[in-house]
Amino acid sequence: MSAPEDAKALLPPPLFAEGFPRDPALDALVDAFARGDYARVRREAPKLLATAESDPLAVVLLALTGVLLVVLTAWWWRFNGPGPTPPRPQIVEHVKG
Repeated sequence: MSAPEDAKALLPPPLFAEGFPRDPALDALVDAFARGDYARVRREAPKLLATAESDPLAVVLLALTGVLLVVLTAWWWRFNGPGPTPPRPQIVEHVKG
């Protein structure tokens, strides 16, 4: 290996990746990103994304949030809605003669 390649191999992971879960495939992509191998990242990231699973709790909470939004909107519309539009006051002009 040449000196620039050695320096790239010793780079610490990017700061944004500190909170990522430990996974060999993800670690390899983060390492490739840190080294500047963006072609590999673009090629392998969709494969890694296809294997990812969503958190069941997050899905349930998102669905409950949607239901709550619909229920509260319907409740407001039924009981406190915008109501009738108040009539506009008549404009009266006083002519001094």
